[in-house]
Amino acid sequence: MSVPVLIAAGGEPWEADLVAAAVATDGIDVVRRCVDVADAVATASSGSVGVALVSVGLPGLDADAVRRLAGTDVLVVAVVGGHETEQAARQHAGALGIASVVPWTRLREVPALARATRRDGGAELDLRPSSAERDDAAVPVSDHQREGRITAVWGPPGAPGRSTVARGIAAELAAYGRRTVLIDADVDGGTQAAALALLDEVSGILVASRDANSGTLTRESLTACLRWIGPELGVLTGLPRADRWPSLRAAAYESVLETAREVADDVVVDLGHALDDADEPAYDSAAPRRAAVARHTLAVADRVIVVGSPDPVGLSRLARAVLDVRSRLGIEPDVVINRMRPTLGWSAREIADAVERFTGLRPLAFLPDAPAVIDHCLVHGYTTVEGAAGSPFRTTLVTLVDQLRVQPA
Repeated sequence: MSVPVLIAAGGEPWEADLVAAAVATDGIDVVRRCVDVADAVATASSGSVGVALVSVGLPGLDADAVRRLAGTDVLVVAVVGGHETEQAARQHAGALGIASVVPWTRLREVPALARATRRDGGAELDLRPSSAERDDAAVPVSDHQREGRITAVWGPPGAPGRSTVARGIAAELAAYGRRTVLIDADVDGGTQAAALALLDEVSGILVASRDANSGTLTRESLTACLRWIGPELGVLTGLPRADRWPSLRAAAYESVLETAREVADDVVVDLGHALDDADEPAYDSAAPRRAAVARHTLAVADRVIVVGSPDPVGLSRLARAVLDVRSRLGIEPDVVINRMRPTLGWSAREIADAVERFTGLRPLAFLPDAPAVIDHCLVHGYTTVEGAAGSPFRTTLVTLVDQLRVQPA
């Protein structure tokens, strides 16, 4: 049985030879010769093809376009023009998320690739270059490639202090001498740059995402996007406005997060509260999803911290948030109570019992309400290490980070 194939070579000098070879190859049925990326995505979405043969030099081909093609159950195969360009094409294709690479002179391999993909449940064969070959193409930012732990800081709506806790955890990890990256991934508008008095003329996360989408993101280029506020703490600044969230494409963000693992010992991600896509049209599967960043981060994180506040409204929201992330993503998070204050008339034990009764989890820490300390840090652009030394807030935060470092994720 022949495999229906589309071809999108973008005017390569060997495009006519590719089409002729595809037509002459047993097991391949050329359905359409596409003129550009939009034509290829539309053809793939029609459900009439099983394989997309694309050139890595196709104008407009980026990680997001590859994901849209593959999201229609189409095997994306990068076609290269000859042996002399094959290694570079493999590296470029791998950066875009294309696992299968075939020279146009060996199209007879395509039907076997398609059959193997269907047999393996849609997982493409891993024909990417080895890690050593990929490392040769990029200048390392240190003498070794790290495998950083990702700590996702999330929580319900109502401003329980997610950003404050994420910033504090990142600063304390860096104070231990661990190379730490703080990523501001709140799609409702980043606040870390303003809180740390960074002149955020260009969003670090958008620049890194653009590099990832074009397949040019490396450890070196990601490091250049970071704003360093100490020898071990780098900040990837967030979106300047909430309406810029569609620019943060899921495929590109995933690449940024994985590259951050290679740059740092610890990656702390400050997330917005949304986990659903209620505002996006369900019929448009290619549209960007506002909650995609949070959902992916929570799914791949080594540790998830849910931040809540100790008042009745905050506790009810916290309970729903824990049950939400557990039912949607199958995650058992850690709970941190922020803004603990005596005016509520409840002890830490009473609140811990209430949280455990509704969620089955006991909080790891109760961070005291310290408006004067937090305001001092915000006004001067300090981290808690710099501006809250000796305060009960920082003492509790240090104890929390000690637990996170010692306990397995």
